[in-house]
Amino acid sequence: MKEGKPKILVVGSMNMDLIMYNVERIPKMGESIYCTGYEYVTGGKGSNQAYAASMQGADAYLVGRIGTDDNGRALMKQLEEAGVDTSFVVRDEGHLTGLSTMNIDADGNYFSIFASGANDHIKPEDVERAMDQVDFDMVVMQLEMPLETVYQTYGMARQREIPVFLDAGPAMSIPLERLRGIFIISPNEAETAALTGIVPDTKAHTEEAARWLYEKAAPRYVLLKLGSRGALLYDGREMKWVKGYHVDAVDTTAAGDTFGAALAVQYCKGADMETAIRYGHAAAAICVMRKGGHPSIPTAKEVERFLLENKVGRREQNK
Repeated sequence: MKEGKPKILVVGSMNMDLIMYNVERIPKMGESIYCTGYEYVTGGKGSNQAYAASMQGADAYLVGRIGTDDNGRALMKQLEEAGVDTSFVVRDEGHLTGLSTMNIDADGNYFSIFASGANDHIKPEDVERAMDQVDFDMVVMQLEMPLETVYQTYGMARQREIPVFLDAGPAMSIPLERLRGIFIISPNEAETAALTGIVPDTKAHTEEAARWLYEKAAPRYVLLKLGSRGALLYDGREMKWVKGYHVDAVDTTAAGDTFGAALAVQYCKGADMETAIRYGHAAAAICVMRKGGHPSIPTAKEVERFLLENKVGRREQNK
């Protein structure tokens, strides 16, 4: 195992989430739909990942942009209290902090509407400043920022021989040529369909999508997040299905972000990939049983306790 805390650089979005609970259904244009309540919660995929990495025992650093508004100040306060190094976050006077409306149904599933705000102005030089000052063990990023920044972040990390984990959300079709050789590309089901044109609704289709991504991006690993079906890991030779944990979901917000961050921390600590995935599953399982973005993210002790309490599930996963 690696000695000391791994240093994880997260590059990505910082949002205030307006969460609406028990939304009846997706409305039609011109139609109003009721919900049972709402609240404001700090979040954003990059912010969630940095928060989760810190909660899992890493030295977590965040590159992102916020406005000089109350939402941005609330985000910074929450992240700093969690131990995230925010010294590379830019306070952008020209743009508002990102805002996401999370509309959650009675089963804990959600759809969101995202106003990028300052996230649309994250620049490669913001990332370069962090990489020039700290030796990182892994970079974690997503697609809630300009694609050129995504590509140049990977290029800078590759020059420094830093592995990059791309959580390929939100769902969109992007050219993958400039990401060839990336360490991990990890979309969920909707993101897999958007990237590949293949809906991963069956075992055969899921494995076809994994092969397609491997051919296009040539990563070390393709890691498909498949909700209740667990995850599929593909290294160009072998397909490995890694089961998750069955829990009663309340809110799936931040679950994928927590999964990826927990996995990254465990891998950097020396765990093999399958063990890291199972740990990520446990962290995500705890996350979906709670409401909100940051408030739903577990600590390392909570994940370890969950794993001890679910030894039967772990034995079943190993069969």
